[in-house]
Amino acid sequence: MIRYLYTIALGLLLTACGKTEGGPGGGSHPLQQEALATAYTVRLPGRNPEEQAILLTQTVYPATREDNAVGAIILVPQDEKIAFTAMNRITHMPVNAPLLYLTRDNKISEQTLREMKRLRPDGVLQDKRTDVYAVNVPKDQVNKIREVLGYRVRTFYEEDPVKLASVLDMWQAAMKADHPDEVIISAVDHPDGIKHGIGPMGWNAHMGKGFAWVYQDSIPQATRDILKRRYGDHGSFMYLTGGPDVISNKVAQELGQYGLVRRIYGPNVFATNTVNAGYKDFGRNWGWWWDWEPRSFGWGIAQAGHNYIIGNPDDMLSMIPAAVLGHMGKHGPILLVKPDSVPKATADYLKMVKPFKTGPQETILNFAWIIGDTTSVSLATQQKLDRLLSPFDIPADTSAYLTEAPTLQEKKD
Repeated sequence: MIRYLYTIALGLLLTACGKTEGGPGGGSHPLQQEALATAYTVRLPGRNPEEQAILLTQTVYPATREDNAVGAIILVPQDEKIAFTAMNRITHMPVNAPLLYLTRDNKISEQTLREMKRLRPDGVLQDKRTDVYAVNVPKDQVNKIREVLGYRVRTFYEEDPVKLASVLDMWQAAMKADHPDEVIISAVDHPDGIKHGIGPMGWNAHMGKGFAWVYQDSIPQATRDILKRRYGDHGSFMYLTGGPDVISNKVAQELGQYGLVRRIYGPNVFATNTVNAGYKDFGRNWGWWWDWEPRSFGWGIAQAGHNYIIGNPDDMLSMIPAAVLGHMGKHGPILLVKPDSVPKATADYLKMVKPFKTGPQETILNFAWIIGDTTSVSLATQQKLDRLLSPFDIPADTSAYLTEAPTLQEKKD
């Protein structure tokens, strides 16, 4: 089957939890020159997690003036569980922080240092104008940030991600004078725990709710402490990421003593994240007899006209910082695909939100970011995603009206 590929100019106007104005740095950064676009997708092709994180900050933050700069920067080692915890709890307002990585040997590379300098954080007013949140960063590298860049750094040192979640929960509550009642919960000891939780983590980057870890068959004390801090007779609203094979029913039942428990899950990691994209929990949260504060958790997207962040579940280090695209940008959930195919769950979801031919104006915002180079998500998969997002049925042979468009020969399914 003949597939098509458009190459178009990348000119994106971003709106956000805060806001950004203007394009993504004017295309002046070397990594941006490698972005590959189709009609409804743009690929951000980082070759490794450190480069991917930089490409994301270059795309989202022009940093030309105060209202399009970062509030702060998160700096972490290339550790999935630590990065996942930090992105869940630090990114959202009032911090407004993207995530950057140390090198594999826990150093700040020259390219990351240059990017940190370019970003010029405003500093978090509620936290003594902190510019950098360094999580498990060696002290000599923290000193380097202070001496070379002159940035104010707050450090967190906790190797156990379960306890780190509790530390960050207390720190956030000190800034906001509140513990959010909604708490996303993932399994720290399941091999696919982060993969099931990556979509809900994207919601946290967008909305800044609570986060905690559990084990597959038990609840650690640090997590019990997090849940006990929540206010009100009902306790917490807990959202488990993954089915009983990821977080056992025994744990779910035991969590019930701390509030209301729900699951966001499908039979595999692809399905869990499509369920997350369509999931919405709305209702009363807290208040008095004359007024109630509503609870509104989840994307609840079941129609066309939205943004998606799409990548490979086997490259979580690259996907974790990509959540910033849902925080500052055209807000949208994270979906997963295989390197050489779009799994049925993801394809079925995208078919559901495909624009109707009678409403093509919806295509203005029907769009996907592809995370990673072609070894992570193939060109054929990007083209398939483009077709799923398009309101039109593209014919197999486009040569009649796209004579100059490059084509790709692909084997039939």
